[in-house]
Amino acid sequence: MFLVGLYIITFFSILNSQSVLSERYTTYEEIEARMNVWHNNFSNNLDPYPNYPGNEGIIYHHEIIGYSGVDNLPIWAIKLTMNANLDEDKPRALILGQCHAEEIYGVEIALDLVDWLLNPLEHPQYYLSIYDIMQNAEIWVVPTHNPEGLSVVHGWYDELDYWNQDVYFRKNKYDANNNNIFDFVIGIGNDYDGVDLNRNYDFNWIFGDALLSTDSGCGANPSYVANYDYYRGPSPFSEQEVVTIRDFVLDKQFLLSIAYHSSRSGCVAEKVIYPWEWDVNKKSPDFDIISRLGFEMSQFLPKEAESGYYAAASSISRRGNAHDWIYANTGCIQYLVEAGTENMQPDNIEIIDETIEKNIISAMHLLKRTAGIDTQNGPEKYQITGLVTDAVTGSPIEAIVYIDELNGPMLKDRYTDSFGRYRRLLIEGTYTIHFEAFGYHSHEYTFVPSNSQPTEYNVSLMPKDYYTIDLDLNLPYMFDENLYVEISSERYSETLISDLSPSFNVPEGDYQISIYSDNLYPEIFDINLSDDINIEIDCNWKSTILFDDFSTLEDWTNQSWAIDQGVLKSQSDFLYSNLLDNAIVSNVYLEQNQNYVLSINHMYEIEWDNDNFNIYTTCNNCEDELIVNLSGHNYDWHNLKVPFSINNEDKNLK
Repeated sequence: MFLVGLYIITFFSILNSQSVLSERYTTYEEIEARMNVWHNNFSNNLDPYPNYPGNEGIIYHHEIIGYSGVDNLPIWAIKLTMNANLDEDKPRALILGQCHAEEIYGVEIALDLVDWLLNPLEHPQYYLSIYDIMQNAEIWVVPTHNPEGLSVVHGWYDELDYWNQDVYFRKNKYDANNNNIFDFVIGIGNDYDGVDLNRNYDFNWIFGDALLSTDSGCGANPSYVANYDYYRGPSPFSEQEVVTIRDFVLDKQFLLSIAYHSSRSGCVAEKVIYPWEWDVNKKSPDFDIISRLGFEMSQFLPKEAESGYYAAASSISRRGNAHDWIYANTGCIQYLVEAGTENMQPDNIEIIDETIEKNIISAMHLLKRTAGIDTQNGPEKYQITGLVTDAVTGSPIEAIVYIDELNGPMLKDRYTDSFGRYRRLLIEGTYTIHFEAFGYHSHEYTFVPSNSQPTEYNVSLMPKDYYTIDLDLNLPYMFDENLYVEISSERYSETLISDLSPSFNVPEGDYQISIYSDNLYPEIFDINLSDDINIEIDCNWKSTILFDDFSTLEDWTNQSWAIDQGVLKSQSDFLYSNLLDNAIVSNVYLEQNQNYVLSINHMYEIEWDNDNFNIYTTCNNCEDELIVNLSGHNYDWHNLKVPFSINNEDKNLK
């Protein structure tokens, strides 16, 4: 695919002649031009490494993975590996060159890394490592996923032929004040428009800055203030640039990643940051593995003006950051590298080139860890990998794979890829790994990994027997509503709508079945399926014992709960305090020997492993009976239906 012609390259060179930035820095148009050259040289070249003894095949491919939200600029991704035109079973690494517009070092590091991998003989000290990486891993490089912001930093002529440039611009060009004008102020902060793309992911998004939030500076530089610069966006994943990266990492299932940033305040300059250590007792489940590799990467990064090396540091903020989201939701460990000092756009070519080169060398260490190789004093190789297949057919299975010692409630399930392949990075120790897939018997394995080579462990899962559940529903006379029949288990959910003779063919196991409509009493029950089964159910109209729209709390005994526009909140402030133990109790009593269903519309953000939201039935002369226990987060409105019964004496809800 050709991108731009030579005449356009020349034209943009003229346009950018007024830029205050060094010509060493690459504009968006020059990124496309450079990719055009690589495409011509490598996309059809079957022998790109003439001195390589094997058959390396094509080593370069690029594609558009998305578009920016306002100017609709392409977001490009470059694939580097031997046989890049094929989809092979290799571990993948992701390099994100630029997120924040002004932090342009990452663009240069990303592009020069591509050049290193395409032209290894120009770097004789590393060419063997490059061959091994390209043979054993698949590297994807996104030079920028904020092309709009990059264009603001490099400058442009407007429709009146006036030159515009803000080298301190941070965000994209989202029209935050809805006036159809791109509103920015030259200098640090105070830009009305734009979203901080590294605050727009949904993991802890709620704690990010709202629109037009002011800045309080930072500890190392309290005079530094960047008002409005950290706006999280109107909702999680509101920005197309972030959606692009989200969908890309979910599709590719990367093992490791680097996202390049720079620190204009100097408060976090020259650091390798990783997920996470929110508190001394609140670390990411893979923390020991993550922190070790982060420290190793930092030791390839000598500081620019001081003795010593970049600091390796765990992230402590919770603000919708990419590296936290990517780790928690995909298992990929991403490192945020703050390249350079607070002088993050230097004019000195020697300083620029030195900063780029040392960051590439550090990135090579991560790529070796991805590939599982030890060429030229490479990283340790503690890892387990293997294929999960159907024991009968031999076909790959999309299985959930988790390790007891490296699991946590905030982590989404890790799945095998299209090859049935799983990979987990480790350090020394003893681990128990589990393999689960819907319709198969689970399997577990306890092992001690080796540092001499990755541990290979293939698994064949045995299919379960399937059985049929037939439901005979006796519906009320003149029933004319949409009928919902749901069946669910830990790994499966299916809903039939308005099927008056519902039937499910599912594997043996435990299920919950729910039958409901707008005005039917919800029938909710559990079954253990071990044979074909027919269940007859009498469905009845419901009656409401307690309904509350929370216009007032006069029907409740309340301990510090609050109402805000018809919404019941556990506290009046946005955040709950430490040791909060608030209760609210209904004063409507429930009769004995009756079945009930509690239905609540709710959303919640509760700290995993530490805090819970509970609903009990309670009475004066009996123990509380827990019927709801929630932790973690689901910060979208959703409905929860919980069946319970009163068997002893009158109780109330708490």
